[in-house]
Amino acid sequence: MARQLSTSLSDGLLAWSVLYFIYHVFWVNFFACIGLGIQGAAAAVGVIRFAQSRIGGQVYDYHQMLSWLAQVMGLPLLAVGFCHKDLPIMMNLNLMIMIGVLIGSRFLASGMRQMAVQSCSGFAMLTIILICLRSWNIYGLLATALYVISGKVVGSEGKMGPFYRVDILHVGLAVANYLFTLAMSE
Repeated sequence: MARQLSTSLSDGLLAWSVLYFIYHVFWVNFFACIGLGIQGAAAAVGVIRFAQSRIGGQVYDYHQMLSWLAQVMGLPLLAVGFCHKDLPIMMNLNLMIMIGVLIGSRFLASGMRQMAVQSCSGFAMLTIILICLRSWNIYGLLATALYVISGKVVGSEGKMGPFYRVDILHVGLAVANYLFTLAMSE
């Protein structure tokens, strides 16, 4: 596989957006910073992975694992960051689902594992939407909408016009992370 320097660059943009989020939100909300920090680690490893000329190896495995953890742990921890003061019940549900998927996914078949991961991240997004609707946080709603559109509509496989879908996904997530920074700063 040839180098995908555009994907490496878009991963770099995503990692930068996470650093920006952490810099501005760390003292306000530790849980959300840990959640997006996992996404930032996946993006940083993705910069290296897509800059390489060969596929596979340890960098590929680390990127796959961190991308999976960003869905299973990152989004629920971001949701915990949004609701730990307002709705502690939702915080506990997100943590329980996250732990259940972390432990249980080893014992599930591949299709069920993917469904469990999507359920975990989907519940986290629904939690953020609920909290943002309760507090009229437009930035949080826009960021969540951008996450859903980037992840589910655009996806990460193939091309959309002249661009790789994964590049569009990374740029969408980077913009959404900036909006999450504004949402947490309100």
